[in-house]
Amino acid sequence: MKEGAEMGDKQAFKEAMSRFPSGVTVVLAGGRGMTASAFFSLSLEPPLVALGVSERAHLLPALLEAGRFTVSLLGEGQEGVADHFAGRKALEGPLLEGEPPRVRGALATLVCRLEAHHLGGDHRIVVGRVEEVHLGEMGLPLVYFHRAYRRIC
Repeated sequence: MKEGAEMGDKQAFKEAMSRFPSGVTVVLAGGRGMTASAFFSLSLEPPLVALGVSERAHLLPALLEAGRFTVSLLGEGQEGVADHFAGRKALEGPLLEGEPPRVRGALATLVCRLEAHHLGGDHRIVVGRVEEVHLGEMGLPLVYFHRAYRRIC
C-alpha cells in the first residue's frame, strides 16, 4: 500500500475504509431487504438514525415509497443472514418475524419512519425517526472489519 495516496485512488480509499470496524444490520422496507454496515445513531431527541443506501440498491425505491423501514442489528453467528440479504447466499427457513418484519434473533430492531433523504455521491443518506424499539436477547454484535466478519473477544 502506498503512503499518501491521492483521493482519486479508489482502491486506497476502499482499503482505508475496510480498516474501520462497523456493526452489521439488515434493513427491510416494502418487501425488500439489504445488508448494511453504513448505519449510525444520529440524534437522541428526537430519536433519529441514518444509513447509506446505494442509488442502485433495489431497496431504495421500496424504502422511499413505503416511508417506513426496519433496521435489525445482527448478532454474532448471524453471518448467514447478513450474506442472504447481501445477495451472496440463499437461506431457507423463517428469517423474519413480527409486523413490521424484522430479522429473527437480532440483538435489536428499530422501526423507523422516513424523516429525510439526501443525495451523497453514489449513495442516498437516509434518515429515519425511530418509532419503536424491539430488544432481542443480549449478545455480542456481528462486526465487519477488513472485508470479513469478525468476533469481539
